[in-house]
Amino acid sequence: METLTPLLAQAASLMVMGMVLVFAFLGCLVIGLKAMAWACAPRGTEELNQSPEPSISPSVVAAISAAIHAHRRAKQR
Repeated sequence: METLTPLLAQAASLMVMGMVLVFAFLGCLVIGLKAMAWACAPRGTEELNQSPEPSISPSVVAAISAAIHAHRRAKQR
């Protein structure tokens, strides 16, 4: 029974070392992703607000709504 104790101690140390390495890797991954997101984030919203959004005419909205309604009605049958 004396030979089992060093093996269990070695297994426990390997387990702890593996868990620490995985935790450290995941922490570095999260920090790296947050840094990349911060670096690639859009800086100014002024450029986005300057471009006017195209408006959809009411007749196009009515045609799309009618098509969706007809499609759903046909699927129920």
